[in-house]
Amino acid sequence: MTLSTFNTSSGDLEFRFEDLMEKIDSIIVQNSELKNSVEVMSSKYDEFLGRVATLEAERIEDKKKIQLLEEKLEQMERKTRSTGIEIRNIPKTDGETKEDLCSLVLNMGTSLNIDVKSSNIKDIYRLKSKDNSHPIIVDFTTVVTKEKVMGGVKKFNKSKAKEAKLNTNHLKINGPLAPVYVAECLTYRAQKLFYIARAFQRSHGYQFCWTANGVVYLRKKVNDPQIRITSEADVEKLKCTE
Repeated sequence: MTLSTFNTSSGDLEFRFEDLMEKIDSIIVQNSELKNSVEVMSSKYDEFLGRVATLEAERIEDKKKIQLLEEKLEQMERKTRSTGIEIRNIPKTDGETKEDLCSLVLNMGTSLNIDVKSSNIKDIYRLKSKDNSHPIIVDFTTVVTKEKVMGGVKKFNKSKAKEAKLNTNHLKINGPLAPVYVAECLTYRAQKLFYIARAFQRSHGYQFCWTANGVVYLRKKVNDPQIRITSEADVEKLKCTE
């Protein structure tokens, strides 16, 4: 190999080496930039996770506040209905007045052997309903009167044959004999819960489902303890134990 050839090869290698170093430097710069980008993204991801955790904590707190407000609203609504009863399956007559409705309640009191006076009734009216049943709402002046009537109905119907239980004849209503149903005035939430509890009662062989002071209860057998139902979750728990 001549000197000129060696110099040419050496120069070529030097050029390739410099080119390689430039590429390595470029890769180092790119890696550094990539590292910085990853660190920025990681920081933003951590910030995002922090925001998600904060929002989740706020959501849980808001849910607790909403539940608390719903419970307070339910208590207030239950209190406003604490003196009321609902009478169903009473045929509506043309030109019916509040006095007519009051007379039905007084007649019912007489049949139940309960002293109910007009002065015990704060208000009375019919509700509009999609099925045209138009139940009668009676708002008594005191909870005592309401509980006396509810207890009287329960005592009157107890151990009687179906046809002898409280009916239109006991309220001195002319026409075909028809059963009369008396229940507490429930809040919308309690009505829905009562409906769910009764469906569970029928499908799972529970003998009793009732309400007292606006609260829903279940009992499987006569001597079993009563089960207070405060939410749909309570019914779901019972389903899991069956």
